[in-house]
Amino acid sequence: MANYRPLAAHEILDALENVSDNEEDYRERLICILPPPVDPDCLTDEDSGEEDNVTLNNLPRNILLQPAEVMIQGQIMVSDTEEEPSDSTGRTKRRRTYAWRKRDLAKNPVNWPDVQGACQDKRPIEWFENFLDEDVISLLVSESNKYAVKKNLPGDITTEDMKCFIGILLVSGYSWLPRRRMYWENSPDTKNELISSAMTRDRFDFIFRHLHVNDNLDLQDKYTKVRPLVTLLNKKFLEFSPLEEHYSVDEAMIPYYGRHGCKQHIKGKPIRYGFKAWVGATRLGYVLWMEPYQGAKTMCNPIYKELGLGASVVLTFCDVLISRGFDLPYHVVFDNFFTGTPLLEEITKKGLRCTGTVRENRTSSCPLITSKLLKKKERGAVDYRTTHDNTFIIAKWHDNNIFSIASNAVGINPKQSAKRFSQSEKRNIVIEEPHMVSIYNKYMGGVDRSDENISHYRIGIRGKKWYMPLLTHMIDLAEHNAWQLYKINHGKLDHLGFRRRVAIALIESNRKNAKRGPSRPSHHEHADSRKDQMNHLVIPQSKQTRCRQCHKKCLTRCKKCDVGVCVKCFETYHS
Repeated sequence: MANYRPLAAHEILDALENVSDNEEDYRERLICILPPPVDPDCLTDEDSGEEDNVTLNNLPRNILLQPAEVMIQGQIMVSDTEEEPSDSTGRTKRRRTYAWRKRDLAKNPVNWPDVQGACQDKRPIEWFENFLDEDVISLLVSESNKYAVKKNLPGDITTEDMKCFIGILLVSGYSWLPRRRMYWENSPDTKNELISSAMTRDRFDFIFRHLHVNDNLDLQDKYTKVRPLVTLLNKKFLEFSPLEEHYSVDEAMIPYYGRHGCKQHIKGKPIRYGFKAWVGATRLGYVLWMEPYQGAKTMCNPIYKELGLGASVVLTFCDVLISRGFDLPYHVVFDNFFTGTPLLEEITKKGLRCTGTVRENRTSSCPLITSKLLKKKERGAVDYRTTHDNTFIIAKWHDNNIFSIASNAVGINPKQSAKRFSQSEKRNIVIEEPHMVSIYNKYMGGVDRSDENISHYRIGIRGKKWYMPLLTHMIDLAEHNAWQLYKINHGKLDHLGFRRRVAIALIESNRKNAKRGPSRPSHHEHADSRKDQMNHLVIPQSKQTRCRQCHKKCLTRCKKCDVGVCVKCFETYHS
């Protein structure tokens, strides 16, 4: 086996001096020289030359002969051959270094084809049934009946029952009551005539208790209880999705306050407690893909595992876009949780484009100006570098704060004008905004927009099972996507009007027409007004009714309370 001798400091200096100078290479080179041993023959180890002007040529002989290492762009390059560290699988990890140039990213403009079809004039219920079609309804019905039979109860839930049940859930999103049984109470302040006449309270409770979507459990999947519904709806979301150029990837929160291993707490979010999900959406909020987060077991493509969780999520969504089969250069936007130089390279290899903010420790030692120095410059100042092969660009911009952004699609130019408020001047000022920042700001908010739309009319009926918030969220998501398609096809209704049309259509088309029998009055009926001792008069009535006090048949009633009360109970009832 050959023996490798480390290079001495003077040999490294000679090698660096012989390298051809590159005016655009701003990489910093640091040389680490090992301390020399004590030499009794050497009278001094002081540097020669002036103390205020120290150069490498002034180093003494015993230091120049010592083994040394040179560091370029944060990578230690040892003079002799050494094996690079390997990961747990035994494969060698190689961290790629880049040659940076200070120039803008030069990419050919993309002409996005106009492939949208003609507008479709459909009713709101028809858009909704694109997602909750017979496949989804039959899944809910069959699995719910299986679950009921396992509890020795009749599995007699029908397709009409399930559709009417979903309609009632949608109503609870905009007509919310603190307890679900209040929709059936004989009380004028809470009773919902549409719901109470469509389905009995006990029937609704039976379906709600036995709502189920999966009987074959996978112990490796923490969301196995809802996996069939998530997979089926993701397929339908992609099938009917509008074909657009720009998409965003971000996290979304599904509110949940119980106990579960996947429950998350994110400080500063509108929804702080609940299940986290990775979401890919269009600019206006149409959701194409949703995957619940479950730590290391998140269902992403395993071939991207070495790139980390953030990159795996984005690349899995890119595969979803490519699976549509149109072979188009989609543009994906994401934040600094996901962005890194390996991700930019992988997306470039797939023929897609991307833009995202990036953390400073993920820029592969890009020689940008420090944030401290950039903050001293005027607002709107920018520094940028592009890789030598023109693959991607990384820039640092001074706005309200300093932040970095990377892209393999767009660069600094053409710059746009942006209005900002100057705290020092106490007025609005106009600054220059890089083109890549404009693209990021314009297309990044799709997931947040879908979260906001869903939060306005989220299903209000809650259950005790941990997976119930996920099931109701998927129904809300299907209704929201249906409204997005309705608006794209020039529909006139807003979100509330669209949801009401869908809910009423589901209930009225699938209700049970059996007449409701007699029921007890609410115990809150006239609880206070009957005791005010004002204008309560006994009047006769032609038809016998039950007395509110003794429950016997009577032919008299109270004129003000409008309830049957016999003469002997009149005083007792009003006192």
